[in-house]
Amino acid sequence: MVKKLLIFLGCCIVIYSVYYDLTQGTMPTVTPATVDKTNKTYYNIKVEPGDTVISLIEEKEGALPVPIEQIIEDFRTLNNGLSPEEIKIGQTYRLKDY
Repeated sequence: MVKKLLIFLGCCIVIYSVYYDLTQGTMPTVTPATVDKTNKTYYNIKVEPGDTVISLIEEKEGALPVPIEQIIEDFRTLNNGLSPEEIKIGQTYRLKDY
């Protein structure tokens, strides 16, 4: 009886995990690129644990398309002067679409 209960609970956990992954997802959320007032194309991305500005751009582009100094300058411009070191988990930031 206990074995059947444990198997049932295990199946429920697996089903819920699959449902959550398909509906909410566990990957960073990327919105389509947008053009702001300064004619810069950017996209919004939500920061997950372990993310950095550099890792987010490398993940999207495959490699760094421009020097790191340019990435930092673009990040500050698009995010009201915020430094890349100040990003917080769960917050959404703008990244330039290179």
